[in-house]
Amino acid sequence: MKKLFTVLMLLFVFADAYAQEQNAFLLDKVLTQLKLNKKQIHEPFYRSKVLPNKTSNSVLVIPKYRTNETDKYGNYFLELDAYIVVADNATGKILNKYVEENAWTSDAFVLEDITIDTGIYQLNTENRAFGIRVDFKGSSRPNPFGQTDLSLFIIKNNQLKKVLNNFPISEYHGEWDTNCAGEFEDVTGVMSIDKNKSNGFGNIIVKDKIVNTKNIPTTDDCVEKKTTKSSTKILKFNGKEYK
Repeated sequence: MKKLFTVLMLLFVFADAYAQEQNAFLLDKVLTQLKLNKKQIHEPFYRSKVLPNKTSNSVLVIPKYRTNETDKYGNYFLELDAYIVVADNATGKILNKYVEENAWTSDAFVLEDITIDTGIYQLNTENRAFGIRVDFKGSSRPNPFGQTDLSLFIIKNNQLKKVLNNFPISEYHGEWDTNCAGEFEDVTGVMSIDKNKSNGFGNIIVKDKIVNTKNIPTTDDCVEKKTTKSSTKILKFNGKEYK
């Protein structure tokens, strides 16, 4: 059993090392084609992921600096251009790309994370989308805020196209006295693709779970009361994007 465990651990280490090497290879190759260097990008938010429906290709999210500064009060301000790329894993050749200037900003609402979502967004028989999720968090303690925006991309006519733009798939906000008393709302959405279509693309059904919390101070405790409800939205493709 110990030998098997050791072998498995070694395989895991080798696989992880290979993945890191492959990731570095892809980034170097893609940056060269984009005529960028690593100093021009915000590496902490660089992401790559193999496409599950075409494992020979990967999606790369490359955030390029537009503004990166701190003012005299110590406030940090970051603006990033988005380079979304589909590349060949073997050669690093860019197959498709999407560029958006000033796509992401981090200021009072802090940009916390960027992730690639390869869920099954099968919009029709020909087009499976992948998603980019962007997480923001507010900096106010009395008024906490968090939001995750989801954008969807497809490859059509050999071009990478955004078909859903920064849809708030989850959100959290509230107001409290920083001790106990306050009210909060937490909204979490789940997407599915409907069989009904608009302009050849399946409608997107968004089912939201909404949790409202009220904190009430008592003599020696803080009582939490929760209520839960749900709502449904339908997004339809208008020929260019989902609305």
